Amino acid sequence: MNAAAKFDLTERVAIVTGGGKGIGARVAETLAAAGADIAVAGRHQDTLDAVAAQVRLRGRRALAFRTDVQQVAEVNALVARTLEAFGRVDILVNNAGVNRTGPTLEVTEETWDQIQDTNVKGMFFACQAVGPHMMARRRGKIINIGSIISAIGLGHNVPYAASKGAVWQLTRSLALEWAGHNIQVNAIGPGYVLTDQVRWLFQQPEFAEKILRKQPTGRVADVTDLDGTVLFLASAASDYVNGQMIFVDGASAAGWVGPE
Repeated sequence: MNAAAKFDLTERVAIVTGGGKGIGARVAETLAAAGADIAVAGRHQDTLDAVAAQVRLRGRRALAFRTDVQQVAEVNALVARTLEAFGRVDILVNNAGVNRTGPTLEVTEETWDQIQDTNVKGMFFACQAVGPHMMARRRGKIINIGSIISAIGLGHNVPYAASKGAVWQLTRSLALEWAGHNIQVNAIGPGYVLTDQVRWLFQQPEFAEKILRKQPTGRVADVTDLDGTVLFLASAASDYVNGQMIFVDGASAAGWVGPE
């Protein structure tokens, strides 16, 4: 197989959680453009249907499943319905996530549980649900969406930071356990990405200036900046890459730029 052919996803099937907008929607469209059929999952049926329609415009099959990943039964149903419809799952992209900012002393139990249950518990049980099928076929790609906060601390955002740190440990540990089944488990660690969830923050001049000052490249990411990494980790090109987190952050997590 030549190098270019390794990126072809024709006849592959992918599940993308948190796929109704932002990074998840772009991931679904990127995988479809490479040939994959897509099951997109999230909490809002209207946005899921819109993403599925875009996938079909690319000539691929698509299904949209309203799913709350905090509920294990709904995660299991998502995988079962995808297998029933498509007969296989080759790729799982765990993108569903939530964030709440604020001082640690103001964090409620409800906020903690919502963040951990979405960002960690939902991810774990989605992996568990696809695991037996991938093991039986002796192939599978799992991509977990982490953050640069998987590697560095973040004050006033401790529950979220804790959840993203857990994503990296989940990724590495599961990669070790399932490597013998030819399943690759990797993660992507974006920095700030201009999605609807954060775009409003950059409309505040003081905040935008503060964040941009810390970016070695002088800009934050667009969702398209993740395309290549997503395709690499979903394809045969990464068959010997396992247990890794690739930071797509313009070097933000690498450290601080010193004075010139």
